[in-house]
Amino acid sequence: MQILRPRGLFEYLGILWRKTLLILLVAASVSIATFLIIRRIPNVYESHALIVISNQGNGANDPSLSPPPLSALTERMTSQGNLTEIVRRYDLYHQTPAVAPDPGAAVERLRKAIKIDIKMRNYYPDAPESLTISYRYNDSVITQRVVADLISIFDQTNAGIRRQAATELERFHAQIAEIETQLQGLAPQRDLALLKSGNLNNAPAAVRAQRLATADSIGSLGDKEFMLTRQIDEQKRQIAEQEKLVSSAAPASRLATNSAYGVLLARRAEVEGQIKDLASSATEKNPKMIQAKSQLASISQEIAKLEAASGANSGPAVNSASPEGRELRTMRRELQRLESELEVARRDLGRKTQSLKELPQESPNAGLTETAGPVRLTEAKAEYDRLMGRYNWLMDRQDTLQKLFGHDGRNGDVFQVIDAPLAQRAPVAPNRLLLMLIGLGIALAIGLLIASAREVPRLFLIHNDRDVEYYLGTPVLAVIPETLTPIQRGRRRVLWGLRWLGLALLLGAMIPVFVIVIDRAQIFQILANR
Repeated sequence: MQILRPRGLFEYLGILWRKTLLILLVAASVSIATFLIIRRIPNVYESHALIVISNQGNGANDPSLSPPPLSALTERMTSQGNLTEIVRRYDLYHQTPAVAPDPGAAVERLRKAIKIDIKMRNYYPDAPESLTISYRYNDSVITQRVVADLISIFDQTNAGIRRQAATELERFHAQIAEIETQLQGLAPQRDLALLKSGNLNNAPAAVRAQRLATADSIGSLGDKEFMLTRQIDEQKRQIAEQEKLVSSAAPASRLATNSAYGVLLARRAEVEGQIKDLASSATEKNPKMIQAKSQLASISQEIAKLEAASGANSGPAVNSASPEGRELRTMRRELQRLESELEVARRDLGRKTQSLKELPQESPNAGLTETAGPVRLTEAKAEYDRLMGRYNWLMDRQDTLQKLFGHDGRNGDVFQVIDAPLAQRAPVAPNRLLLMLIGLGIALAIGLLIASAREVPRLFLIHNDRDVEYYLGTPVLAVIPETLTPIQRGRRRVLWGLRWLGLALLLGAMIPVFVIVIDRAQIFQILANR
């Protein structure tokens, strides 16, 4: 009887189908246990920060301004001391009450939960381009604060670089000011040395060149004085004409509604324009000039008649408020400006004339020989050249630092936070629907396993005619069915119901056991964090 009779797939499925109730009861019990475990799994929130790494070459010429390597900063960020401080500050990963607290375990869990993704450049030179730091925890606010504390190391690095750049700029400013003072003291001696050297050993020629330059300046100032004088005279003439227009502005304003008066004014302006054009190319005796002036006189008489008939009287207040009055004030201010420029030009002309008179009439080399010796002047020239080279180098370094870091140093931030950490409202894990489907699959698998374990020993027993034919080797001629009385059938149904009821109660009581076993296995906790 220990030989298993061969059976087909459908026969095995029929055996399992007969145990459907057992499978469902076991699966329901395990499903309830997994549901309780999944419901207790806390939500997991994620916060991340994106940092762009730029200005890698700022400190190429000055190692003190170079940022630390990215590997050093990440090691410092995930160091034991830094993570211990974060764990203590936010009380991360609460320990079991009955177990002694282990800070090292919490720090190790925090280190594993921090994800650092470094993106490299896709061009030469190969260097880090951006850095993404992410962290997951069951509290969104704490998650955001932990990431902010982690990236604060990069802010501190930027602040340190800014302080160093500001210190370097102040140092360069002080050195440049000191060298400028020394150069101002050495400049006269250097000029004397140049006069004695081959560059300017022909002092009379230099004096003559200075005389010529001063004479040219005097000539230019004289021309400017003449031009300003002409402009002032022309401006005064225009002011006189404008004053006449202002005196007639009030009557014109009252006669503005008279169409004939407006036509006459327009005609007079037209004739005056013709006279100005003819004045540049014709004489006073030209027939066209005589005719234009006669027309202007007749038009002026007609205008005077209309103004007299209107009885208008122009007052100072009216004149000052009219457009002609505003134009007159503008022309007077322009006259004052021209007079001021003329005064300045005359003063410059006087100073240039005085300096021309004070130029030496003989070679100045004799006085230079008395004031300074050749050796001292040569040393002064060499010192001046050395200081000038140092000054130019300092100015170049200062300009480079200001271009790279700005006046406040903020342009030199190597690490720029593009995406700041945020407190997300929606959790990223766990996927409870997926976990429940996995739990249902596990429950069905356990139910099938228990049903199979119950049916495997019965596969070696004789249950039907096929078992008789296989094990005894004789054909079955007839099968006598089991015959029961109504009382026996009722008793069997009651026993069957009590047996399944007891099994259901047993499986219900086993739910806490399933919860403990599955919870100790940490299956769903591991899947929830993935």
